[in-house]
Amino acid sequence: MGLSFLLITLALFLKDIVAMLVLVGGLLLLLTQVKVRPALLLHALISLTIFTLSSAWLLGDWPKAALSTLRLLAILLPAPVLALTTPPADLIRSLQVVRLPSFLTLSLMLIWRFFPLIQQEMQRIWEANQLRGINLSRQPAKWFSGLIVPLVFQMVTYADEVTIGLQTRGYSPTAPRSNSKPLRWQLRDTLFCVGTLLWLSLMVYLESSAFLTVT
Repeated sequence: MGLSFLLITLALFLKDIVAMLVLVGGLLLLLTQVKVRPALLLHALISLTIFTLSSAWLLGDWPKAALSTLRLLAILLPAPVLALTTPPADLIRSLQVVRLPSFLTLSLMLIWRFFPLIQQEMQRIWEANQLRGINLSRQPAKWFSGLIVPLVFQMVTYADEVTIGLQTRGYSPTAPRSNSKPLRWQLRDTLFCVGTLLWLSLMVYLESSAFLTVT
């Protein structure tokens, strides 16, 4: 979660296109560990192409348009990619290891898992509209009634189900917690940390080099 927030922050501040390419390239490499439907990838590619062409036409500058597209990717990708590559049980155990309060751990967990869930619900609602002969991509006026309203109801239903599940299992934030599988540091954790530090260091180096060259 911390890495996700850090990457989004970097995406907002990076101005060098090479550094941004390194950031997006790393995120796309992580994306290969997640199963994504080809139709969704094609739709995303078409949307990004339209966004890039529109930005280039409005700005009159292709490098700036490409940088804007990369920045958009760098902002949108970290949360869903890192959420989908982290098992919920491991995330809960790691948050418990740092001695966060139980209510805060649960809140962060629910928020973190919300990102892939909302994407799945949007896909289901989109496909349900297509089965009814409604193509939302060509009818933006129906997005509110055909997409946003059902999505809000689904999220409210999800919140009710989580609340009932916690109550029926006797969850209490003040009760002592037990764990049958304690979290242990592994070699892959070390490799991930070292690789992430090198990745971040490369981006910072490229950005600072570009800044010094300009000044």
